[in-house]
Amino acid sequence: MLQLFGSTVQEYYIRKLRRLTAQRKARLDKITTPEEFKAYQQELKAKICDYFQLPTEKTPLEPQVTGVVKGDGFTIEKVLYHSRPQMPVTANLYIPEGVQNAPAVLLLCGHSRSAKSSQKHQLIARTLTANGFVVLVPDPSGQGEREQLTDVPNSEEFAHVSMFEHNMIGKQMLLVGEFYSSWSLWDAVRSYDYLESRPEVDISRICVTGTSGGGNMTSFMAAVDDRAFAVAPSSYITTWLHNLENEEPACAEQELQFFLGSGCEMADLLLANAPRRLLIMGQKNDFFDARGTIETYEDVKRCYELLGEGDKVQLSIGATEHGFQPDSREAMYRFFTAQLNLEYIPEKEDIPYFTDEELYVTPAGQTEYLENELMTIDFARKMADEFKVTRPKLNKEELRQKVREMLRLDEREIPIPFHRNLKYRQQGDRMFSRFALETEEDMLAILHNMSRLGEWKNLLHFPREIAHTTLYVPHVDSEDEMCEYDFNNCGEVFGIDVRGVGETMPLGCNYTHTHAQHYWLNPFRKESLYSRFDMLNREFFSSYCCDYTYAAYGLMLNEPYLGGRVRDILSAVKLMKHNGHGKIDLVARGQGTIPALFAALLSDDIGDITLLQVPESFDSMLRTRVSYIPQSVMPWGVLKFTDIPELVEAVGAKAVFDTVNTNADKA
Repeated sequence: MLQLFGSTVQEYYIRKLRRLTAQRKARLDKITTPEEFKAYQQELKAKICDYFQLPTEKTPLEPQVTGVVKGDGFTIEKVLYHSRPQMPVTANLYIPEGVQNAPAVLLLCGHSRSAKSSQKHQLIARTLTANGFVVLVPDPSGQGEREQLTDVPNSEEFAHVSMFEHNMIGKQMLLVGEFYSSWSLWDAVRSYDYLESRPEVDISRICVTGTSGGGNMTSFMAAVDDRAFAVAPSSYITTWLHNLENEEPACAEQELQFFLGSGCEMADLLLANAPRRLLIMGQKNDFFDARGTIETYEDVKRCYELLGEGDKVQLSIGATEHGFQPDSREAMYRFFTAQLNLEYIPEKEDIPYFTDEELYVTPAGQTEYLENELMTIDFARKMADEFKVTRPKLNKEELRQKVREMLRLDEREIPIPFHRNLKYRQQGDRMFSRFALETEEDMLAILHNMSRLGEWKNLLHFPREIAHTTLYVPHVDSEDEMCEYDFNNCGEVFGIDVRGVGETMPLGCNYTHTHAQHYWLNPFRKESLYSRFDMLNREFFSSYCCDYTYAAYGLMLNEPYLGGRVRDILSAVKLMKHNGHGKIDLVARGQGTIPALFAALLSDDIGDITLLQVPESFDSMLRTRVSYIPQSVMPWGVLKFTDIPELVEAVGAKAVFDTVNTNADKA
């Protein structure tokens, strides 16, 4: 596997996002009056409402206090409430002694297994309490007492690491048209509601802060909820463009689907409810690039000044690395107390901390063990059950239309691609003529025309007038896999490396966290085929690496990555037809079967279809506790109208289903 075009996908997305950024900047530069900004702001609010898709009804919180811990000058109540029916949220509520009508802080946790009970969150909450604030610290979904992968086989390899759990559940929820980011945000909104319900709290003086994942949720709260007196996101605010340029992936709950495609950036999250009191915090050595933090601040500052409220926004860039570091914490304490005219009391050193067990809200330390309660993924599975009953039986043309809409793709609008004639390559007794197809601006798909050594001719042009062609869509790399497959009676054989696979597999975005190294083994792997690329395949199928990253950016840009891969296949078929190829059959394997299946549905130029190791169903991907299928082939909302067996039937494919990997850890 030679990744000769390994920067193609990265540069494609960078150029696309830079164009959108330039368009957004040009529009903001034209805003010169408060009235023009308010018109822009109303558009933002409409987009934010549309993209987050939050519930329109707030169901009863059903709060309860399960215990109390006494501290020096404060108490901690162990509280449980429901963000949705049967969706429990565990939290600790810090209450200074004797307070009434007090200001409050919603402290949203970053990524840590212990979440609300981590020492850093305890330190922040107790310092704020010493400054007179009531402080609520809820466990995010997938952390603290709300883990969701506690009982799967070999759980230590992937459970208890919140970012992997978030991405697992996030990709599964896409199948029913839900976004994990919205579900996580709704927990934060309902946590704010709980704070408002407390008799000790002055509801006009509630602030919100958090770092990393908590800074992310603070920013989302700033966008959707206008109640907070002040907000202070830490170690999250930059620009999505900087994240992409720096090969920086983010967790599923940190991404706002479709938002980038509508011409928005992170600053717009903070502008939606401007000019609220705002402190933006970053760190010089943060992977959330401080250059983007400063750019966002400058965008926001200019708009605040247009409204005559420039003094309400502040910036703090610390000198160290990611997280709620001491300088950021001090900036946040000083900001909140100054805005509320309170005396600032700094952190105390060497305070005693409570253990996780002492702060448990639930008897066993996990909501999973509570009776009659559900977790996020349970709701998605219930939706899938409903769709099975309610979705109509669609004919082929109706399926085509739905798939076009889902993939943002119309086969009829795909032109015959320009192709480059590349240098040939030999692998064992196989020879490959190679062609680079420009399937859209800045994007390539690589075609490999295979022949045996004694039969090969050095073609310097695309082959013409061929009666029977077979196009192979690989799992990982067409050249390597074609050498292993028996293509007897298949006519002229081509393999296609669609975007992000084979020769265009990204060289960057390889996350090197320990868990990623032994997690996400290639589920379709055959030792004879993949042993040479074992580590590469593990990285490719990691929940936090290149394939996931570009699938996530595709969603945020409202241009599904999977749709691009289908486009690559359809472009190759059009090129073949244009050059006089007669019958064109498809053979696909593993993850390649999904774009091949959709391409076969959309094109009338494809003949016989053979699918090897095709996942059993999208529904099975959702039922599996740990699904090894990558997010890039889990299309948003597909289970609302179809599933893999129905698609296989519609195109008349010969399919060999893979039931081992799609059901390995079935719930």
